Amino acid sequence: MPIYMEISRLHRTVTIVARGKIAPEEVRGMAQQLADARVRPFAKVVDVASATSELTPEQIARVAELLRGDGSDKRGPVAFIVDPDRGTFAQAFARQTEEEGPINLFKSLHEARAWLLRIQHGPSAETPAAAARQDQSPWSDPQRRGMLLRGGRRRGVTVRSLAGA
Repeated sequence: MPIYMEISRLHRTVTIVARGKIAPEEVRGMAQQLADARVRPFAKVVDVASATSELTPEQIARVAELLRGDGSDKRGPVAFIVDPDRGTFAQAFARQTEEEGPINLFKSLHEARAWLLRIQHGPSAETPAAAARQDQSPWSDPQRRGMLLRGGRRRGVTVRSLAGA
C-alpha cells in the first residue's frame, strides 16, 4: 500500500498517512523525501493507525539518522496516530528520537492536532481567538504539495482546496 505525504510550507506542517503493509524500502523512501524537502523543523502528523511494517531496530535507527541530517535544524514536533494494539514502529522511533524534540503518540487525529497546537502556540491556542484562526490551517494552504509513494516510485498529487467540498 502507498504512503501519502503532504507538505505545507506556508504553515510549516507535514502530514503523512500510511495504510496497509508498508515495506522497509517505502519507509526509507519517505524519509529520504522528507530529508530532501528540508522540513525537519516543521510540525508533523504521521498517521500509521492502519499500517503495519516489520522494521528492525537497526532499520528504524537508520531512518532516524537519515531524518536527522547534519543536525543543524532542531526537529519540529511529531504527532503519531497509532492503533494502541500495534504501532511498534512509532513507539520504537519515539524512544530513539525523544531527545531530539517533542514527540507523542495518539489514538485520534483530533488529539494529535490539539497537542501540536499547544506545542506550537502555547496555551493560548485553545482560546476563542485561536478557534477563529483555524481557517488558516495547513489544509487551507493553496501551495501545499502532495506526494504518493509506492515502493520505489513517487508521484506528485494534485491537492485541491477543501473549501468547495
